[in-house]
Amino acid sequence: MRSILISLLIVCYAGGVSAGMRCDESLVERGFTFIEVLERCGKPDAEYRRVSFLVYGVYIPVEEWFYEQGSNKFRRLLTFENGRLERIELRPKPILSIDQLSER
Repeated sequence: MRSILISLLIVCYAGGVSAGMRCDESLVERGFTFIEVLERCGKPDAEYRRVSFLVYGVYIPVEEWFYEQGSNKFRRLLTFENGRLERIELRPKPILSIDQLSER
């Protein structure tokens, strides 16, 4: 019974994390560099840079890129750490697109 519960928790937690993302005919996966993602998917719709502190005096650069893949599709959040793609997360479908927001 305990192993079933643990399995369910893992499935629920991993539900928003994807192993890869398709851009047209190309597939982007963990471990890709910035350049490899740009070549396959183009520029992101939005990006954010920050620094993540691991321990005192040790930090890594983190970049988060958002891709909208259509008005009725889930958005993707790609997280790069030290220049490598670490996570691809599904985000809710947009209510308004970034283009519609900028028109306001």
